[in-house]
Amino acid sequence: MGFLKPHKPSDYPSTLLYILDETHITVTLSTALAILYTRDAHVVWFAVGALNSSLSAKLLKNLIRNPRPPPPDPSSSPSKIRPKRTYGMPSTHSTALTFYFIYLIPYVQYLSFPLSWLAGIGVSGYWVLGLWSRKQLGYHNWQQVLGGALYGTLLALGWKWVYGMHPWIGKGIQVIVDGVCARVFG
Repeated sequence: MGFLKPHKPSDYPSTLLYILDETHITVTLSTALAILYTRDAHVVWFAVGALNSSLSAKLLKNLIRNPRPPPPDPSSSPSKIRPKRTYGMPSTHSTALTFYFIYLIPYVQYLSFPLSWLAGIGVSGYWVLGLWSRKQLGYHNWQQVLGGALYGTLLALGWKWVYGMHPWIGKGIQVIVDGVCARVFG
């Protein structure tokens, strides 16, 4: 069973879909490790923006109230995975994954080759597969997935713009990060 999940990997149509359904764990862990490793204000700002993208998509779902796709006939699919009981528009996973993709992909060029090439393929591939998995698992229809992608794009561009236009944000966050790190790590 997954982390606080009612499903086992064998319940999924494929191991890939199980892994992609656990995206929230891998992405959260990677972000936390990036914060601890870099101790950088911009990474913290990015992480807060990613959290905001997820939480605001959940809020938007409750305002839009667009239902998820109906569950498939139990005899039509080998998967025991069934759609969730919340609303579907926009897809929270699509919103958050797109926020990550749009925010991070421009920075890939600053890595040395071949790391830049591998990171570009990795980030792009994870994003595409993550969006595809939401439809494949029956959690969302394509309109909900694309709605999440559009919302995530707007949030990422806006979040990045605010950080770039207001340098005092980064300076203030860095003071807090340095203080916390000094206290925790000595």
